[in-house]
Amino acid sequence: MSEIKNSFTNTATGEVCVYRHRYVRTELSKARLTKLLTVIIEHWKKEGFNISSANYREPSISGKSSDGHAVGVSVGGFGDVDISAYIGALSDGPSGDIDGEEGDEFPKAPNGGPDYTPDLRDPYWST
Repeated sequence: MSEIKNSFTNTATGEVCVYRHRYVRTELSKARLTKLLTVIIEHWKKEGFNISSANYREPSISGKSSDGHAVGVSVGGFGDVDISAYIGALSDGPSGDIDGEEGDEFPKAPNGGPDYTPDLRDPYWST
C-alpha cells in the first residue's frame, strides 16, 4: 500500500493505492513469451480491461478497467515475470497483513535480497 501525495505540494491527498505483486518462478522460454502475453491480453479484454500499453520488445503489458483497477505484467532481463494488480481503497479503515498471504519465500540473491530469477521448469512454458 502506498499513500498518494499531491505532485505539486507533496502533501497527502487522503487516498492510498493498494497493490499486490507476484512473481512467476517458472522459466519462460523466448519462444513462449509472445504466446503468454497474447493469452493474458485476450483474458483481460474478456474481463473488461482496456489494454493501455503493450510492448513486445521489452516485454510488458498493462490494462485498466472502467472503475480504475489496473493490472500489469512485465518480464525482466533474466526472464522473471512480475504480475501486479492495483485497486483504490475500498474503505477508510486500517489495513494490514492477511493471514495466508505471506507469499513465496524466494532464495537469497548475492546482495542479500530476494532472488526473482526463475528456478522452476515446465515442459511447455520452459521449452
